[in-house]
Amino acid sequence: MEITSIKVLSARRFSSLICSKHFTHEMLAGSVKCSVRQIQNWAKQDTDVHTSYLFALAEVFQVDVEELLVSVPLPEMRV
Repeated sequence: MEITSIKVLSARRFSSLICSKHFTHEMLAGSVKCSVRQIQNWAKQDTDVHTSYLFALAEVFQVDVEELLVSVPLPEMRV
C-alpha cells in the first residue's frame, strides 16, 4: 500500500475554532504551552504539528483530534 497523503493541522479549522471559542492567540498559547508565534503560524497555513500539541489543542477546544486535521498530498521526494 502506497502512502499518498498525510494529515496535518488545518489552518482553516484551527482559525475557525479560535474565533468560535473566543480565544485570543495569547490565551491559546498559554493553554497549550507554546509561543504566540506558533499559534499565529498554525492559523496561517496547514502545518505538521507535534502530536502533543494536537492533543492539547483538542482538549482546549473540546473536540476530537480528527476535527483539527486535514489530509494533504505528500510532497515529492527529493533525490
